[in-house]
Amino acid sequence: MARLPEYESLYNAFEQFLNRCILSDQSLLWPTEVVWTAENVAETKQCMVEVPMFGGELSFEEKLQQQMREASSQQWMLLVDVYYIYFLPSDYITPDKKKNDIRWAAQQAGATLPVDNAEIWEAQTHGFTRTSLRYHYKYAQFWLILLFANRLKQMEDPRSVVGNAQAMQKVLDEILDGIPEKNDRAYDMRHAMLYLAFPDQYERIISTRDKERILKTYGDQIGGPVPGDLDEAIRQIRAGLSSQFDKADRPFDFYTDLKSQWRPERSQPPVVEVETPTAERKKVQEEGDSYAVTAPENDDLSVVISTLNHTKNVILYGPPGTGKTYIAKKVAEALVKPQMRRPLSEPAATQRGIEGLATWQVIALGMHMAGSKRGYSVAEILNMPVLQTLYRISPVKQPHQNVWGHLQWHTSPESETVKVAGKREPYLFDKDPSSRWSLTVAGREYVEENLSEQIRMFRPAKTAELAITDFVEWVTFHQSYAYEDFVEGLRPVQSDEGPEGVSYQVVPGVFRRICSRADNDPGNKYVLVIDEINRGNIAKILGELITLLEDDKRAEGANPLTVTLPYSGKDFSVPANLYIIGTMNTADRSIALLDVALRRRFAFVELMPQPELLDDCQVESAESVVPLGGLLRSLNRGIRKYLDRDHQIGHSYFLTVKKATKEKRVDVLEFVWNNMIIPLLEEYFYSQRDRLAELLAPFRTDVEPDFEDAQETGVDFEIGRQTGDDLVIALAKLAERGG
Repeated sequence: MARLPEYESLYNAFEQFLNRCILSDQSLLWPTEVVWTAENVAETKQCMVEVPMFGGELSFEEKLQQQMREASSQQWMLLVDVYYIYFLPSDYITPDKKKNDIRWAAQQAGATLPVDNAEIWEAQTHGFTRTSLRYHYKYAQFWLILLFANRLKQMEDPRSVVGNAQAMQKVLDEILDGIPEKNDRAYDMRHAMLYLAFPDQYERIISTRDKERILKTYGDQIGGPVPGDLDEAIRQIRAGLSSQFDKADRPFDFYTDLKSQWRPERSQPPVVEVETPTAERKKVQEEGDSYAVTAPENDDLSVVISTLNHTKNVILYGPPGTGKTYIAKKVAEALVKPQMRRPLSEPAATQRGIEGLATWQVIALGMHMAGSKRGYSVAEILNMPVLQTLYRISPVKQPHQNVWGHLQWHTSPESETVKVAGKREPYLFDKDPSSRWSLTVAGREYVEENLSEQIRMFRPAKTAELAITDFVEWVTFHQSYAYEDFVEGLRPVQSDEGPEGVSYQVVPGVFRRICSRADNDPGNKYVLVIDEINRGNIAKILGELITLLEDDKRAEGANPLTVTLPYSGKDFSVPANLYIIGTMNTADRSIALLDVALRRRFAFVELMPQPELLDDCQVESAESVVPLGGLLRSLNRGIRKYLDRDHQIGHSYFLTVKKATKEKRVDVLEFVWNNMIIPLLEEYFYSQRDRLAELLAPFRTDVEPDFEDAQETGVDFEIGRQTGDDLVIALAKLAERGG
């Protein structure tokens, strides 16, 4: 049993409703008035249920006034009783709010409420559960009360329902099943009415989802097969747990005693379990060297590739979450995948093999490749291809002295010919009396164990050995990013004079490195992706090189240009086989504010939200359903109204929800909405909280404080954050506003 003594006034009030209003025709608040006649119930149902008013800016009461504008005083008195029953379960709605709304309805009837100290009001001083957003919309709950009354008024023996738990449950379930739209079905009121009528047989739980969670957690308490009736399953679970959790003076409660077990607080984002692998939004066809692309859902990819047929520089721009980085990645793959069947040129393979290695590692690698057991003079070492490439990319003033220094610092301490101080691990080299250097046994082992990947790179390349990353580089611009990071700059390195000394060496940045690789491998395409290109200081990052980006100013272009780099003094030009793809978020910075010099040298492709990608996905809870495509359309319609098109929400935020299994979608949507969408909206509307409240109006009812009330009372005005069924119903309401 789940009957609790503190709720006896609620049970008694609902019993009076059944006896006076349903079995007789009397009013609950005015027992001498006959208002619950079959005719009044049917006409009130006709006004409220058969002629519903959805959407719009009117409040529930304003809509009710319009629906009931031809209603009699008795029909309004009937609605006063409905208000009373509606408020009974709620411990969240304040007693003053309850009485004020009931008083408003009584005023429409021209009636005077019972005095404040009348016994009837005791049940409205508290409720048995915390009602939430879905319940506070009112209309579905009012519908169910009226439809239930109408059904019983048409029965010859309504007592057979009122006095029988299973019969009442069956009637309520049939009524709910007969309502076409799931969002209009007041399952919460169904649970509340059954508990108030039969507290010994039902739980004080008005959430179907909570009941399902309890079944999932304690299903092993059911002795046999799990009943198809969820409430019966909960009864059997209670029977199995009673001996363990019942108190001496009262039965245990699923909320106050066990909630931490069946509904623990979630501290980590939900794990997304993908329902079934689906085809990628874009599919690159690797046929020869062509850019054959299919776009089953949209043509963004083919548009970008078509643009790159006319220019080597393109910027993908649009609001956050529109797939700019995704498309950039797919475009880069489409450009370079066909050439992965053929090997790199020898200079490109050499550069690829030594990138990221220290000078002493390059020396050891070169000696191992030339013959790991032979001896070499410093001049011979300098002539090795890997050293030639190293010093071409990162030149030093005295290469001979630089090599000599690194050989000495990593010479074995047991060496009889090298007596310098400051040697450091790993010890790889030794020198014979004729000044020829070789790898020690430990040195050969080091190379074989630690540089095996580089050794593999220098073997004749096969298709499987090449990766997308061999041809594509990624970089993200930010406010601190500079020319020295992107092109070249001075960096502290170990001095040639000893391991403790420091000197400064010109180190190439990502742009110069990929330009060098592309220049060394003219038969293949290379791609540089610059994410968030609009967040960097373009003049500071590119400097004098911005002119070289133009298609006709590149090497082998119609008007090729070469500049001398300020740090290395080397001549530099941008190779024709390098493609540059930038991405920019218009919510951070409008395209109109982008550096004019950059705008002249790039083509622009706009990527906007695509709600149609979500049209085949719905998020369904136990009591409601939200169409993701409709939600995105409605949300962006409001954003365009209050802000502009640059601040819309992209479809990619919801793709994680779409990929989740149906059972996990509510949890994933809850995480995405509360932790990604709402913070973004709060940033957009930072100084316009009233507009954010208007945008997310379905998250507020007359029970929750509005923006003005929050300002007056100092209450923290929380907008848009909900969980579970309440989130789904609020988002469903938002989607209904249309786009």
